[in-house]
Amino acid sequence: MRKKIWLFLILSAFGLAFAFSPLSLRFLAYFALVSLFWVIENYSYKKTFWSAWFFGGLFGLFHLWWLYFLVVPVVPMTKFLLILGVTILFAYLGLYTALFAVITKYTGLIFAPFIWAGLEFIRTKTEIGFPWGLLGYTQTPSIPFIQIASIFGVYGISAWVVWINLLIYWIVKEWHSQKTPDFQLRILRWVLTLFLSVLIPYSYGRLRLKPNQDWFKVAIIQPNVSPNEKGDRESLKKNQSDLINLTQKAILARPSLIIYPETATLTDITQDKGFQAVLQKLVDSNKVYLLTGTPVYDQGVSGRYYNGAVLFEPGTELRQDYKKIHPVPFSEKIPYADRIPLFKKLETVDMGDMTPGKIFRVFNFPYGNLSVLICFESIFPDLTQEFTKRGADLLINITNDGWFGKTFGPYQHAELSILRTVENGVPLVRCANNGVSFIVDPYGRVLNKTSLFTQTVMIDNLPKPIKPTFFRRYGNIFAIVSLGLIGLGLVLRWIRKRNK
Repeated sequence: MRKKIWLFLILSAFGLAFAFSPLSLRFLAYFALVSLFWVIENYSYKKTFWSAWFFGGLFGLFHLWWLYFLVVPVVPMTKFLLILGVTILFAYLGLYTALFAVITKYTGLIFAPFIWAGLEFIRTKTEIGFPWGLLGYTQTPSIPFIQIASIFGVYGISAWVVWINLLIYWIVKEWHSQKTPDFQLRILRWVLTLFLSVLIPYSYGRLRLKPNQDWFKVAIIQPNVSPNEKGDRESLKKNQSDLINLTQKAILARPSLIIYPETATLTDITQDKGFQAVLQKLVDSNKVYLLTGTPVYDQGVSGRYYNGAVLFEPGTELRQDYKKIHPVPFSEKIPYADRIPLFKKLETVDMGDMTPGKIFRVFNFPYGNLSVLICFESIFPDLTQEFTKRGADLLINITNDGWFGKTFGPYQHAELSILRTVENGVPLVRCANNGVSFIVDPYGRVLNKTSLFTQTVMIDNLPKPIKPTFFRRYGNIFAIVSLGLIGLGLVLRWIRKRNK
């Protein structure tokens, strides 16, 4: 087994990557950590650390390989920094797996689900938070199973997947040992535990699922503008013309709300009085609300640039707005550049100069309150829960995934937002410049969606939100408890060693 373990780790990392969208071989997630558990039980701490780091880094590479091929029109220095940053990212992600393995070896396998969930929670924090590829996301299409996210969040699903892996490991271990007379009984015990571990969340999910009730009609504008064309003057004129034409087409269906994607206006709509007047006229004459993504330049404070969203309302020129709170690390903001002068020097003309917003804006809307998640803000459970806790009944994710090109990136990014609906019990509308755009109900069911790299208008009725979930009211209690259990496991192990 020792000679083959590296092969098993490589295959496991590869298989885990295949469990995510768009390949979606979800069942592979249930076996992905089995070989790692063998390493934890049979190797020294040093070998466990490096083996787990190798597994985690390799999974990052297999899962996020497409980051090397971003369609980003930048200067050579920025391109170099992006490639370097992606490589460091894989090593960084592997470090969490290594920590998981070492802590699990110290505390005992029984703590493994909580250690994994706790470390995933930590991974979302700070300015370099990157909760992409969380284990729980492998189960997103399994609608009954993901309903536990309404209580435990995505971290609870991750812990459940780790638990399933652990049970399978124990079954395989007992089967191979066969050294005790009662090994068959022991295997039966673990098989029964596995059966109940699947049955209980599945039954809860089936009981929780209910039919939807229609709320109001929404129109999603997907202009399909190439990222390489968006700064050109001619493409600016064409893009704004396309937006107007698509909007007029959408108005024929009489929606209550029209949505444009991230930075759809290209210019700062709060200062571009010409295009602003055109949109306001459309809104006033058709009594429809229009939400658009827009860059925002603060002329009053030198150097302030935001990624924002503005809501146009009929009958008034007073507009509610939102500024993106969590910029993409390195791409939009160099982490800690405002505190570490050396990091400030990494900023280039096209990378790292965005200012984070500070206000969790909840927009007033006739049918209920709504909040906007810009780009990868939709993958942060805490951020989203803060909006719903403040009263948002609808989440709108506006994004531009054209940078990912024709890779796995757009599919992965789209799927990551779906669990926010289950966690909070609210519907979500995703409007992407190049796709995938979709509507998701409060149970995580995708009701309608567009294809990638098509210019289209999608019009459909939104489902109503359901009553606030446990997660919406109390947030990541499970993740915090998991951190507490990690501490408990460390203390208990220390006490046992001291007593010996």
